[in-house]
This record gives sequence, C-alpha cells and structure tokens, in this order.
Amino acid sequence: MTKSSTLSTGHYLWVATLWFLCLRLESVTAYSAGAPTSACPSMNPDHGSSSNNPSPFESLLNQTEMLSNESLKLTMQSVTTEKTFRGFLIMGFDAVTDLVIGTFQIDLSQDQSQTLKCFNTYDTAATHRSSSKKTSVIVEWTPPMDFDGSVIFKTTFVESKSTYYKQVSKEVKIKRSDTAISSTTGPALTTEEPETPNVYEGCGTSKGCAATPSGCIGLRNCLMINTYKKLDDDNIQLEIYGQITGDEYVAVAFSTDRKMGEDSVVECVNNRNTVMAYQSYNTPEKINSRIQSQSPGFNLTLTAFIDGFIYCKVQHPIRYTLNNIAFDLNQPYYLLMASGPTGDFNIQQHTTDESSSLALTVTNALCIQYFTEPSRVLKQLHGSFMVIAWLMAASTGLLMPRYMKKTWVGKQFMKKDLWFVYHRGLMVLAWTLTVAGFIIIFVDVGGWVSESVSENPHPLIGCITTVLAFIQPFMALMRPGPNAPNRYIFNWAHMLVGYSAHILAITCIFLAVEMEEAELPYETYWILTAHICCYVGAHIILTVKIRIFIFETLYLATRKNENSDDVKQKEGPRKDDQGSSIRKTILGAYVCVAIGLGITVVVFIAAA
Repeated sequence: MTKSSTLSTGHYLWVATLWFLCLRLESVTAYSAGAPTSACPSMNPDHGSSSNNPSPFESLLNQTEMLSNESLKLTMQSVTTEKTFRGFLIMGFDAVTDLVIGTFQIDLSQDQSQTLKCFNTYDTAATHRSSSKKTSVIVEWTPPMDFDGSVIFKTTFVESKSTYYKQVSKEVKIKRSDTAISSTTGPALTTEEPETPNVYEGCGTSKGCAATPSGCIGLRNCLMINTYKKLDDDNIQLEIYGQITGDEYVAVAFSTDRKMGEDSVVECVNNRNTVMAYQSYNTPEKINSRIQSQSPGFNLTLTAFIDGFIYCKVQHPIRYTLNNIAFDLNQPYYLLMASGPTGDFNIQQHTTDESSSLALTVTNALCIQYFTEPSRVLKQLHGSFMVIAWLMAASTGLLMPRYMKKTWVGKQFMKKDLWFVYHRGLMVLAWTLTVAGFIIIFVDVGGWVSESVSENPHPLIGCITTVLAFIQPFMALMRPGPNAPNRYIFNWAHMLVGYSAHILAITCIFLAVEMEEAELPYETYWILTAHICCYVGAHIILTVKIRIFIFETLYLATRKNENSDDVKQKEGPRKDDQGSSIRKTILGAYVCVAIGLGITVVVFIAAA
C-alpha cells in the first residue's frame, strides 16, 4: 500500500470522528425542569444559538379578538410531524410598549408546562416541565382586566442544546370589558412577625451542624446551615436555614459522594410567600425531581421567613426509598447544600452550592462541620495537560513523519534528522503530560468513578487513550532496522496506535465539555471543532502537495536520458524535495492555529 493511501485512512478516521461528535452535540438537551428566571429578559437559553432558518414551530391562537375579562388559549406546536421541541418559553407583550403583560394559567393535571415568575410578577411566562420531545403544548393566558389594546406573544422553542428558534404570533386585539374594575387594594399586611428560630443553639452539643462560611456558627451569621439530630430509632430532626431573596429555596442532600446525582434531597422552599418543605431526588443525569408522595414519617413541623432568611424544621425518616433506591441514614453520607430560584412544581438550577468535606452519619454525629468548596486545581491541571498534549503537541508531532521527512535534509541534531527530533520531542511531551494528567485525575477523584459508561464514557475512553499513548514509546524502542523485512508491520502498528490514541483523546476532550464538573462554556465545542477542521485540512493540503510532487517527479524521470553515472556526477549536496518551503509554511500556519486554539481552551479551563 502506498504512503498516500495510508494518509487517506487517517483522514477518513478523523472525518468520521468529527461527524460522530457533531451528532453527539445534537443529542444533548436543554434544562429539563424549565427555563430559569434568568432567561426572562432575553428569552434566550444559555446554550446554543438562534437558528436563522424559518421556525418549524408556531404558536397558534384560538381567537384574534377578545374582551379583557376573557382568556386566550395558545397552542405551541410543530409545523410538520417530523419536528419536535424539547423546551419553550412564552410571554405576552403589549404591541405598542413591548412590556410584558398578562398571566398564564396551567392545568395542574398536565405535566408538560408550568408558569414562571418573570420581572418579579407571578405567572407572567410559561415554560416546559420536562425535556421530553413535544409536538404540541396548550396554555391559557389572561390579560389585565383594564387592558385595551393589542398583544403579541413571543415564543422561544428549544429543539436541542445547540439550536433554538424564536417565533412571534399574530396580534390579538383586546377590548376593555365594561365590567373591568381596577383595584389598588393590596393584600392585608400584618405587623406581627413570628419569632426567629434559634438554629445555632445546641450546635456541637445536642445536634450536629454543617454550615457556610467557615466560622459562621460562632458568629451566628451563616449564609446556609443544616442541623441534624436523632429523635428515635426511626426518625431524625433536620433544620434548614439560609439566606434567600423572594421565591427561592435552600436544600440539603444526602449523597454517597461529593457530586450531584442519585441523592436524597430535602427542599425548604419559599414560593408565593408560602414556606413549604418537600422531598426530591437528584437523578443520575443531575436533574432534580420532586417526589409526589412524601415518604412515611416525613413531616414539616415549623417554618419561618424573616429578614431574608428561610427556615424549615422537618421530621425525616432514617430508612426510606426514593426512586427505587434505598437510603439508610445510619450509614455515612456527604451533605450537599444549595440555593436558587424555585417554581410551582420544582426547584430550579442552583445558584450556590456547597458540599461537606467528609462523609458523616447524621444519626450519631454531634460535630460542627463547615462546607468547603472543593479545590479545582487538580481538575484544571488535568484538563490543561490533556489539551496541551493532544491539541498542540501530538497533533503537530503526527504531521512530522508523514510530510516532513524530505524537509530540512542534511540538517541533524545529535546525529538524528531534524524532522525526527521534532517528532520525538513533541510526542515525548504529549506522553509525559498524558501520564501526569492521568495520575492527577485519579488522585483528585479518589480512584474510579461510580458512573456507568453509558452515563459518562469520558473516564473509560480516557483510560484507553492513556494505555495506547503509554505503549507508544516502548513500541518505538523495538523498531526494526530500515531494511528489515518486517519493518512495514511496525510502521502500520505504530501509526494505527498513534492515530487511535489521538482520535480518542480529542473525543475524550469533547466529552469533557458536557461534564458538569468541567464547567466549560458552550463555545468550547466550537473551538474544538475548529481544531479538528484545521488538523484534517492540514493533512489534506499536505497530502495533495505530496501527490503533485510525486507525479511531477515521475514525469521528469521519464524524460531523462542520462545514465546513472552522469546523474551522480551532476548531483551536488543533498537538498530538500521540491515544495519544502510550502510544507514549512503550511506546518507553521497550522502550529500557530493549534497553539492559539489550545491556549483558548486552557484559558476556559482556568477560568471555570
């Protein structure tokens, strides 16, 4: 097989990998619990980009003229049966002032949509409740009683994590009803405030306490605190206390590790000026789902919301089952605490989260523990090492033996051709950083992670990549001589192992962007995609240049009549093959691009 054919194999592998990664990107969905309140001003999700194509979804109105005391039904649906949407956000706007007006009503029996509090007003928007594929969702909207004018509805449809569409409905003309009455009378206010519970009393003596920030219990100024003590053989008492603003929550979770997923959660929620406590469950996909039927023994005994602090006292069972997983609080668990906005049906993505540094048994621990933000230094080193190793060093080093053997001819370093010195140096750097990054991440996570391969293939692919990279230098040490009959077997094996490790490494970096622990922006996907395109493009351009040179050489050889002795007499010192300057230029341009893109990803990692 010719050299050119070998190169084409590498090209096809990279193109196939690029398509696989693009398809995987499309499979990632949006917020499953609905749009966050932070999306209200722009109506944009914090992922993907708005499509410039005509929207395959629409919002239909059951009438275009109505009175202000009537309600309007809106049907959000797909234009064609082939398309489905996973999420949406819809609001009504005054057609003249472009201010948000009106309120939505949702049938509690349906589980596709929910109202959202936007601009500090309840029910001004409607959004999805799950990320399941939808072809049609119906919501009901009511205008202000004294409104007279026209309304339009703006809807954002989320098709996938990478694509969303914006659509504007037809105008609805609303005439003020004669029975409309404008009332300025607000709800009755009470001057009496409930007594502030003393959540700090007994910490470390009669009950265990976990809080943040460090030292806050002695100063009694904690931003979040969770207390626990055993009541009897079947129940414990939990107190949840934290600083919030408006419709927000403070929650505590019992976890087998310091990560969100497969956890039992207790929510202390303030919604519509009512404080309640609920049980919920964090799924393996890191989605919080409220339990519809609370566990036997789960009882809310006291609540308060005073001076911006929420408080819940809960009787909680020691042994119970959530989502078919048995929990026994006689066993040690890590405590996770979080706070963030809430809705009518669920809590939304947290804005603050903390985790305990040690697992503890809440039925007998009477200690004081402070939540600590786990250091991200090792994770950042791991990610940076892998990016430098594979996006910069390995991708450049792999170009050397394929295209630069006839470049820098006659120039050597320590009796080795210059192209080989560059290749070996870059691959040794990639090998060193890969092994170091592998060890670092194992130390950071404490061994193998508990997630299955289907949930997170990154660790398994990373291990395979490291093994392939690790054996490469030892294969090189067993390289047969240039004229050995089995040399071609080594060449093929060395090439396939090297290309396989490189492709798996880039795939692994792509998968890391999806991981919550990475905290990388969505733009990282496009940086990585640009790197692959540049890498494959460099291969293709260099391959074409080499093929042109081969054809030109063969053509000129057929035109020569000089015998071999005459040719040898005319030959001078060894020179680079034709096109060497172009090859150097292409290589130099690629190195600049690879370094620039790699540094960008490293900056993203450092800033996460």
